[in-house]
Amino acid sequence: MSKAVSKIITTLYEDIVLGIFPVGNKLIEERLAARFDVNRHTIREAFVHLDELGFVERVPNRGVFVREMPPTEVREIYDVRALLECHAAAITRLPADTELTNALKDIQARHTKAIEDGDYRAVLHSNTEFHRVQFSACSNATLVAAIEDFATRVHVITAMKYGIDPIMQQVIKHHTAIIEALEGTSTERLVETVKQHFDLRQVDEYERRYRMKYGDSEPEVSNAPKRRIEA
Repeated sequence: MSKAVSKIITTLYEDIVLGIFPVGNKLIEERLAARFDVNRHTIREAFVHLDELGFVERVPNRGVFVREMPPTEVREIYDVRALLECHAAAITRLPADTELTNALKDIQARHTKAIEDGDYRAVLHSNTEFHRVQFSACSNATLVAAIEDFATRVHVITAMKYGIDPIMQQVIKHHTAIIEALEGTSTERLVETVKQHFDLRQVDEYERRYRMKYGDSEPEVSNAPKRRIEA
């Protein structure tokens, strides 16, 4: 994958997570090619990777749309995340190295400031960095990569919490508790702290909104929200 394609994937992913391109939004090749100063083939290559990750859906003769995940898929991913992240916590050697916990404190300071400043792109970056460093303490690089992959896939939940101060303050508390658990010696406490960081109420709220829109059906992209903002 070229650097240009990688940059486009990262930027469009962030735009989707931050709600700049909401679900059902049509992504226009020509406009994106102009935005990134690349040819349309490069944009199409980025679309292929975004499709594989589940962020967009390519509809023949219609175009590429930001995908709306059905609640069943969201819950399945959360189930896998819980298994992976709790296992990573369970095999983490405690207390963690001071260098690692100090790095987490520095990242969290940036994360907190980004929340205070309303800079949600920086919030996204620092949150991803926090958990990458956190789970690196388990010393299983393959497991860490899998955790990051599954966390990335539930972007719809990430998008819901930005701008809601009580939720963001809760995230700060959870991160602080994780750092303290890593500094301690209780594996049970660390595992429980990681479990508490999963707020399934957000998943419930996502499903509630989804069911209000579609009932019990799981529509094709062609039945996605009618109000679209083209990229």
